[in-house]
Amino acid sequence: MATIQNLKQSINRNVEAIMPQDDQKEEFTQALEEYYQKIAENQEQTEEFQKGIFRDFLEKVIPNKFINTSKRIDLAIYNGETSKSKVGVIVEYKRLLGNESEMMSKEHLNVKAFRELVAYYLRERIVNGNLEVKKGIVTNGYDFFVIDSNELEKYFYKNKKLVDLFNKFEARQLSSTKTDFLFDEVIAPAIDKALTKPIKIGYFDLRDFLKANSNKFKKQDITRLYRFFSTENLLNEMVFADSNSLNKNFYNELLYIMGLHEEKKSGNKVISRFKEGKRQDASLIENTIEQLDINDVPESQQFDIAMQLNVVWINRILFLKLLESSLVSFNHSEDYKFLNSKKITSFDDLNELFFLVMAKKVEDRRDRIKEKFPYVPYMNSSLFERTELESSKEGININGLREGEIEVYSKTKLRDANGKKLTGKIQVLDYLFKFLNSYDFTSAVDAKNKKSQDQLINASVLGLIFEKINGYKDGSFFTPGKITMYMAKRAVRQAVLTKINETLKTDAKSITELGYITRDYHFSVENRKKISDAIDELKVLDPAVGSGHFLVSVLNELIAIKASLRVLFDADGNLLNDISCTVANDELIIQDEYGNNYSYNANKPNSLRVQKALFQQKKTIIENCLYGVDLNPNSVNICRLRLWIELLKNAYYSEGDNGERYLTTLPNIDINIKVGDSLIHRYDLTDKFDLRKKDFKQYVELVKQYKDTSDKGIKSEINGQINSIKSTFVNSWRSPEAETYDRALAELAGTTNLFDQKVDNEKIAELRQKVKEAKESFENRKGDPLYNNALEWRLEFPEVLNQDGNFVGFDIVIANPPYIFARNQSFDDKTKQYYLSHYEVDEYQANTYTLFMELGYNLLKKNGTFAYIVPNNMLTIQSNQKIRNFLLNKSGSLVIINSLDKIFADANVDNCLVFLKKEKSDEVTVGELKKGDFETIGTVDKDFFGKDNPIFSISMVKYRDAIGAYWKVNDSKNVLNSPNISIVKSGIEAYEVGKGKPKQSKKDKDNRIYHSKKKEDDTYRPYIDGNNVSRYKLSWNGEYIKYGQNLAAMRDPILFEGKRILVRQIPSKKVYSIEAMVTNADLINDRNSMIIKDFNKIKPLALLGILNSKIETLWFLMHFDKFQRRLFPQFKVNELAQFPVPDLNSEEQDKIADKVSVIMSKAQSKQDYSKENLEVDELVMEAYGLTEEEKQEVRDFTFKN
Repeated sequence: MATIQNLKQSINRNVEAIMPQDDQKEEFTQALEEYYQKIAENQEQTEEFQKGIFRDFLEKVIPNKFINTSKRIDLAIYNGETSKSKVGVIVEYKRLLGNESEMMSKEHLNVKAFRELVAYYLRERIVNGNLEVKKGIVTNGYDFFVIDSNELEKYFYKNKKLVDLFNKFEARQLSSTKTDFLFDEVIAPAIDKALTKPIKIGYFDLRDFLKANSNKFKKQDITRLYRFFSTENLLNEMVFADSNSLNKNFYNELLYIMGLHEEKKSGNKVISRFKEGKRQDASLIENTIEQLDINDVPESQQFDIAMQLNVVWINRILFLKLLESSLVSFNHSEDYKFLNSKKITSFDDLNELFFLVMAKKVEDRRDRIKEKFPYVPYMNSSLFERTELESSKEGININGLREGEIEVYSKTKLRDANGKKLTGKIQVLDYLFKFLNSYDFTSAVDAKNKKSQDQLINASVLGLIFEKINGYKDGSFFTPGKITMYMAKRAVRQAVLTKINETLKTDAKSITELGYITRDYHFSVENRKKISDAIDELKVLDPAVGSGHFLVSVLNELIAIKASLRVLFDADGNLLNDISCTVANDELIIQDEYGNNYSYNANKPNSLRVQKALFQQKKTIIENCLYGVDLNPNSVNICRLRLWIELLKNAYYSEGDNGERYLTTLPNIDINIKVGDSLIHRYDLTDKFDLRKKDFKQYVELVKQYKDTSDKGIKSEINGQINSIKSTFVNSWRSPEAETYDRALAELAGTTNLFDQKVDNEKIAELRQKVKEAKESFENRKGDPLYNNALEWRLEFPEVLNQDGNFVGFDIVIANPPYIFARNQSFDDKTKQYYLSHYEVDEYQANTYTLFMELGYNLLKKNGTFAYIVPNNMLTIQSNQKIRNFLLNKSGSLVIINSLDKIFADANVDNCLVFLKKEKSDEVTVGELKKGDFETIGTVDKDFFGKDNPIFSISMVKYRDAIGAYWKVNDSKNVLNSPNISIVKSGIEAYEVGKGKPKQSKKDKDNRIYHSKKKEDDTYRPYIDGNNVSRYKLSWNGEYIKYGQNLAAMRDPILFEGKRILVRQIPSKKVYSIEAMVTNADLINDRNSMIIKDFNKIKPLALLGILNSKIETLWFLMHFDKFQRRLFPQFKVNELAQFPVPDLNSEEQDKIADKVSVIMSKAQSKQDYSKENLEVDELVMEAYGLTEEEKQEVRDFTFKN
């Protein structure tokens, strides 16, 4: 059934972030009321007259957009300022009075207005090729029906029958050419069909927002109406820059001030010093290196140490900038600014800010410090504790740097007093502060309409910058906000549903269904509190936490879901139902009941309740629910910083015992985010420890105390106690090696005879050797340096152990694990052996992401939820067979979403998202991410992909209507590369550095020195590449190649002689994907096309027809699923060799060959050969023994890109 949405539901989620200023709301209200008044006064006027009034209104509220008719479309809002731009919104306008039967109503949707809208959409989409239509609107001036283009696309453009009939109507091939025939006979049935499905149609009546007995609109509804009529909503324009997209201007200039720049090395973007001659002594990095040199730090270590120090300092400074921004926002006063050259004139002053201000409680600060920084609060952040490096003899503090000037960045955004670009030299600290002050360090929500979006630097953007600077050596790939938001939402909702069903003993199938229960007025506060507490008990882990992006997305989603279920409580235990919390563009949007964005004002006591509630909720979730691990200490610090920043957004002022205001301190969340190697652990999850209840209970309690204390001395003392208790547990460890040792000792002791019986000396020697080996194994495991950085999952997180100290697991494991190939010599042999012995999915040349997948699964509790983003070669390549079997056999509710979009801008990798539950294996759902939209393709049984070495073929599900035909072809006993059929070989490899005689250089390769446009001598032969091979046709571009030992791989000359079939390596994205042609010409082909020859029991032209047939393409698509990869969808010789070939007698071969001969002739002369093509398809299907039903499946097959 169709879903009718209200005004709020019909607005794009991201648009909820728009918060118009008072003057904007006044202008909009005036325009809206003028429009309404004119419509009300002219209800009986013509449609054109009323449409003109509506157009005048739109031109006022949507400036800079062309608004007019477009051929038959009543009114169109274009995407640009002129009619040359594409139509963005189609408006079907109906006269208010006198045309009621044609206007949509909630009771009667399938009327002429809707049919016209669909017709105009199809005409834009099909005839005009317009991919930029965003919405369709049907209105009579009061009533508005809104249909998003996603719905129009899904239910009408993708309706094959409708599109076919529409095209025939346009071509005047139907029984009538009248538009009423199109509306009533073609489109109306398609609308009826759509209305039986969950098509979403927005609806609102402007009159519902009027004050009683008035033509004035209610003030509380203006914000939402403003949002609806914004270009951000109607035309899907960007509300604000992606909260996680890199602000390159900011990033590049910050690097410049540091003395760094970004460059490409080995395909990765890395951060480096400037070359000599471009370095500036006063830049932060060069300044630091100079001081390290003075301290006799070896030159080989100077850059890395300087980078580590600068990362810490920049992290602190950026956190302080966010703090400053929050203080100004909370207090609505510029007096709270402190990060500027007036307050901080030297590196000594900056060092004081770090350690005499931020590291000390207000009451412990010196008087001069209090006077200098009166408004800077104590935040209890370990960010302002000296690092080990700063305290070491190799390191320095920031006050060790000297003041100096550097040239202003050539592309700076800074301006002088006359508005001209700043040039010349400037003191480096003054430059840094001026640079930071030129940007807006606030949330994207608060920044809307304040400053240009390219000046916005919010917490999410900073997280990206932190991560990029932190990953300076190898490049850094930051997961985009759209992905983390989607993954967090899906994982959190599934985990919350499981948890609440367990808590309430219900069997809700979705969060929506659960919401019907919790939003019921009669649902008790007691049960709401149970649900809230249950959500707070969820344990969420990112084992490769990086900057903490996933954990922040989870935090936002948990709060949003609490608000949605009406189980969000304030600090006093009262329900907080007068706000809504949603996640848009990976930011948490807080609004009042009228849709106004919430903003804390320290001078307004009534906003304290909301701010305090949000802080406490975030604090509870961060302390109780969120956990992370990373091998890189800098990443761990950045993650902690990101979580502190999220809390900082909702910090609030309280009154102390002395009557003074103080800002809430931050908890010690560092204990939840740990440094360690997630993949390596000395203790298995099932290893036994003597976790005495007293010690274990104390361990859990100490962890809680650690998080809450704001006293650094107490914090240090608690940390010592925690480490002491863990040492006690470790000493009680009973490893398999220890138990083997004990058994060997016992066996040896049992052999010793205290009486006079004869003792078997040989047996004793054997047992002593056994004891020796067992002891060595035990001692090796205890002291093995392999475990120096190990993360001991068995002990490190007491929150996921039960009362007996046994490992229970996490509710959610979510990650973007590192993708590191073992074959790239990234690991030593000992580490590889560890992986082989501890991970069942490991191959000796494995990639770490598969190990992280197995680890994540093992760390889940029963019924826990898993959400990973990984390379999509996991779906198909042979070396990942183990992980596919692992997922199919061990997981339930498996969901695989393949991305056809490029997720990581700077990485050459295609990705997929994997979701599962740790439960009995059952079914697999597959989907695609394409052009920013997630689409489910279908759900199949886990055995659907086959039981023997299955691949996760998205195409198999996409074309599952033809699965019978696929299996019939797949069961063919003949394959292409076999003695009965032919051989399959690759072409030459012309160039490879270091290969050929003489050995080729990079310059040789780049200049293609053996290629020529003329035949230089007898060694030069005609050359073709993959582009010259097409279906039933071969071309030659007149190029020659010098053929001989000079080539990197010349191949056997006989391969290029006689009759052979060439098959292009890169398939086409169409119904006939295979591009093959026969030849006996003197041609040398490279590896972009493959060679089939030495035909046995098969005639070349018959085989060519089989390869180029529709059924062979269908088999190819489903079997290899090459188009699930966005990059390089090519197939190799070993895959072509597997192509099935039907059994054909000579007569059957001749029938196909005769048709192919005609096709080749017609293809060469560019004649239509569709008739013969279909005849070949039929003959090949007959040869495979397809039933009539299976044949029809193939005939109906259309390529889905």
